[in-house]
Amino acid sequence: MTSMLPPTRDLPPGRQARIRAEIERAATRRGSRRLAVPILAAAAAVAVVTAGIVVFRPLPTLPVPAVQITTSPATPSADFGIPREEVAAIEKGCAESAGSKPPKLRQLLNDQTRWAVLYSEKEGLVCSIGVGGVAYNSAFGQTAVQWLPGHFSIDYQGARSGGAMDGRPESANVPGNRTSVGRVDDKVARVTFTVDDQTVEAKVANGTYAARIYYPPNWGIPNAPTNEVVRAYDAEGTLLGVSSDLERACYLDPRTGEVVFGDRRTPKADCLPAQPWR
Repeated sequence: MTSMLPPTRDLPPGRQARIRAEIERAATRRGSRRLAVPILAAAAAVAVVTAGIVVFRPLPTLPVPAVQITTSPATPSADFGIPREEVAAIEKGCAESAGSKPPKLRQLLNDQTRWAVLYSEKEGLVCSIGVGGVAYNSAFGQTAVQWLPGHFSIDYQGARSGGAMDGRPESANVPGNRTSVGRVDDKVARVTFTVDDQTVEAKVANGTYAARIYYPPNWGIPNAPTNEVVRAYDAEGTLLGVSSDLERACYLDPRTGEVVFGDRRTPKADCLPAQPWR
């Protein structure tokens, strides 16, 4: 599992794509060492230096899948309440912001801000839409999208400060937030996200969950580490898993025996088979 880059204002518009290009160039130069250092970990390090105020809770290493996945994740048959042309525009705009291939929209949320959750065959995006005067601004992370480490994954977990902290008039009223996004299997009916003594219900839809806790526009990301907890339940309320379960977990591609989640140095006998994501 990994942390993804923080969305929108903590990095200037367009910076996500430039970071991606820098990382990919570095990965190419490293050759075979690329699999030992996840793209996301490097991206997170760049984000901390660039933004100054971004804080990540470390999550277990997610290596690049050893086998290239050529099948796209199932296209969700969902009605987002907007025209297909607008769905296509969101997918295109969010992909361009991240410098990635076009993903499929999985969730469209409109609470205190408008944002989307999208997945391509290789990565997930958390994309702000029209926030702080920016049309689309994505956080991205590489992940083994075809597979799940058990019942659920944590593909993004991050925070951003309120808009009043960055001095831009366009974002002065934008709230800060902590966000957790990931994928679920068919058994998961409910997901909660707990941080700062607050617990919120995630929206579970189209094989994904999305949870966000908002803070005032003058909220800054604390320097002290926080304990962010995700819990997944089935339809009868039985606890299926907790995010802490994933911190030392290891999962294999059952077809090849290659590690797709966790530390690749873990003995394969200690790993579990990953589950297909719908």
